[in-house]
Amino acid sequence: MSKTHGLLCGGKPPEYFIWIQMKQRCNNPNHKRYKDYGARGISVCKKWMDSFESFIKDVGWRPSKELSIDRIDNSKGYEPSNVRWATSKQQSQNRDHVTLV
Repeated sequence: MSKTHGLLCGGKPPEYFIWIQMKQRCNNPNHKRYKDYGARGISVCKKWMDSFESFIKDVGWRPSKELSIDRIDNSKGYEPSNVRWATSKQQSQNRDHVTLV
């Protein structure tokens, strides 16, 4: 599959929908996860709010379908210096309330 201007020919890549959901969690009070993000003051930097291309330029294309976007410091928002593509295991270890069993 070839990517043209950040989009797959004939459709939008999975990263586009990840970007949309990231913005929804932080900005849409009706989103099911808003209470964990936007209501806690977690935001998306203006540069990314306005541009999918800027988001991809800063974080790159997702290297594997097993990865999702993760905030490195959970007290900060989505911004270039605070995100990475991470596995579900990495994300589960990066929670504010990790319970070790």
